[in-house]
Amino acid sequence: MNGKLALDTTKKLLLSNGLLLLAWLVVQTVTTFAENAYIVLPVNVEAALQLSSIVLYALCIASITISLCRTAVDLFGGKSYKYYSLPYKKSEIIFSKAIPAIIIESLIIALLFSDDLQMLILLTYNKEDYSGAFRSEMLNEWALRFLNSFVSCLMIAATIGFLILLALIISRSFDPSKTVRNLLLAVIVEALVNCVLYVVIENISSVYSEKYNIAVQEAVQASPILTTKELYSSAGPIAYYNEILSAVIILITVIEIACLIIASKKLADKRFNVV
Repeated sequence: MNGKLALDTTKKLLLSNGLLLLAWLVVQTVTTFAENAYIVLPVNVEAALQLSSIVLYALCIASITISLCRTAVDLFGGKSYKYYSLPYKKSEIIFSKAIPAIIIESLIIALLFSDDLQMLILLTYNKEDYSGAFRSEMLNEWALRFLNSFVSCLMIAATIGFLILLALIISRSFDPSKTVRNLLLAVIVEALVNCVLYVVIENISSVYSEKYNIAVQEAVQASPILTTKELYSSAGPIAYYNEILSAVIILITVIEIACLIIASKKLADKRFNVV
């Protein structure tokens, strides 16, 4: 991947999409403060802020979609290559533009869909209603909720982005006259593989959830006066199945993204490169 092309792509995306996201975050945060009565605004101003938040949110989604579509059309339509002199390879140009685009857009999508961010900002600002250990506990809880939702959205968006990249490369690598057919086949295969993986994970989760519930019921029967924390610890290591499963899912997702990048790079190097 060429650093200069990647940096140029990153700057363009941050200017086009990052500024819209920043505007939405500011408006959404002010709206949240007004809704929770931490700042007093006229009714018409608050209504205007809420409308602006909805409009900016829609603009962010539209901007992300347009940017990704434009990047794909430029790269796989051949327009980008005329702006760079040799000896850049096609695969090098593709990854210098596609990888930053997927990463930046995934981060923006994760922030857009992480609803707990405003509540976390609100709790950090508010020092009157909550204090001491309770406030610290609330902050930790909402920070973990935000981190969990952010990481989940980021992983999902990045995985889908790299799956689409691989599908596009596959579609253009074999018989360009049947690009649409190849693209559909690649998307179907990728979707089936990920659906199978999802079903396996869900089945594992349901099995351990049932085992955990049985362990808790046995603990309650043995000692009905146990606290929630004691019930949680009485189940033993199985009580942490959800955290362990989340860590495993993140690891599997990282491995999948790495495999997608490697497969895309090798295929593009073999099929696309011209010097």
